[in-house]
Amino acid sequence: MQNEAYNSINDIVRDLETQPIESSGHIYHPIPFPEFSHLTTSSNRKQVNKKFGLIIKALSELRPGGIMNLSVLDIGANAGFYTFSLAQRGAKVTAFESDHRYGPIGHFLATEKQLPVTWHSVPYSPDFVVGQQFDVTLMLSVFQWMADGGKRQAEALDDLRVISGASRYLIFELGFNVGKSCLRTTKLNHYAELIRLLKENTPYIHFRLLGTTRLWKGARRFLVLCSTDPSMEDGLFRRLLRQLNV
Repeated sequence: MQNEAYNSINDIVRDLETQPIESSGHIYHPIPFPEFSHLTTSSNRKQVNKKFGLIIKALSELRPGGIMNLSVLDIGANAGFYTFSLAQRGAKVTAFESDHRYGPIGHFLATEKQLPVTWHSVPYSPDFVVGQQFDVTLMLSVFQWMADGGKRQAEALDDLRVISGASRYLIFELGFNVGKSCLRTTKLNHYAELIRLLKENTPYIHFRLLGTTRLWKGARRFLVLCSTDPSMEDGLFRRLLRQLNV
């Protein structure tokens, strides 16, 4: 059924049970609805929830009154863990996921659950965001896939410039040297290398490390809030650390 349209949530559950998407789990990230709670994930479920907690904490600081009607763009939404988790709290989320299995799952759930989600089961296109403005964009461990491990890095950087130009805040996650299609660096200071990439290719001038995650196999990834807001800046020690070009 994996390439057919779904008619019910039970169809999705049966499909995932009989034909898991991942080699080490039914799905990559959890799907935040009770019907899917028994499915296994190839990513570390605790780390996925930790990352969501870090995101909610940052959004609560940006929006002390709550995230109701916050406009969010989620690039590379997978099966929608972050998309639907934010929508359940009142955010209005536009999601892109082009995978031939995850995309249809998210599309069906967006309609079935009647949440404020606009789901696109197609590759992200920069044409979509031209003339639009989002409060927050999520790019969570997706940039390396857009860059195809560096083979299409120039194109991915062009996309990043367009996305960041349409987003007041960007929550960006990336690690180096580990994982499929990973970006590689010879630098030892991976955090400084990430901030350099963001400074050179986005309009943001302030960066705050929200935390690090180890979603699978111990690979560390940095979760960074990017903005033009001086109050959303790393502390002195981390700013000094970012200057160590080693």
